[in-house]
Amino acid sequence: MRITKRCKDRAFSREIARILGFRAKNPALYSLALTHKSVTDLRCESDYDNNERLEFLGDSIFDAVISELIYKRFPSADEGFLTQMRTKIVNGKSLSEFSRKIGLNELIRIHPTQHTNDKINEDAFEALIGAIYLDRGFKHVKRFVEQKIFIHYVNLNELKHLETNYKSRIIEWSQKHKISIKFETEPEALDSKYFISYIRIQEKVFGTGKAKSKKSAEQIAARDAFFKIQENEDELVH
Repeated sequence: MRITKRCKDRAFSREIARILGFRAKNPALYSLALTHKSVTDLRCESDYDNNERLEFLGDSIFDAVISELIYKRFPSADEGFLTQMRTKIVNGKSLSEFSRKIGLNELIRIHPTQHTNDKINEDAFEALIGAIYLDRGFKHVKRFVEQKIFIHYVNLNELKHLETNYKSRIIEWSQKHKISIKFETEPEALDSKYFISYIRIQEKVFGTGKAKSKKSAEQIAARDAFFKIQENEDELVH
């Protein structure tokens, strides 16, 4: 039996409604949110025909929603604590996990030769947030994040005790053992919105990280280096 485009559109709309918890007014926005750049590169289409612009928008909107939620959950917490909690929730690994847990990764359109990965899942999740905002407004974004993400997949008690400042830990380690350590962070490319960070210990690269901010890239690289240091500490210290 031939499956028509109309049938595919209906199936997609049903899946999106299942994920969102409400019916989309403009399904085309969500289709765009789940279209990876590799598809438009394949067809030589415009950059406006993939999810990069929605990803840019959704990144800021999701930040704002999470900021409001944790601000209300911790009424006596200071700015530093709130910033750390937001960082623990709004990071590439967490967003990729959210994407998989709600089944969004199954709907992403990518180049036939490419496989979905954490970065693609992360971008699709942010683009979905941007699509909800344009389709139904901030109130619906907040409801989606709170009811479909925050309640089910964010454990605030665990996050409070989760160590994320790996940069400070390896700096302390290097000072304790008087070992040279160097951070090198730069834009991935001239037209890229990502930064690449390298950590060198005794001139050898021990950690790498990639993120949308220098600070996040350095923390990812520091985490990578931290576990490698634990594995090779005897060799490094002696």
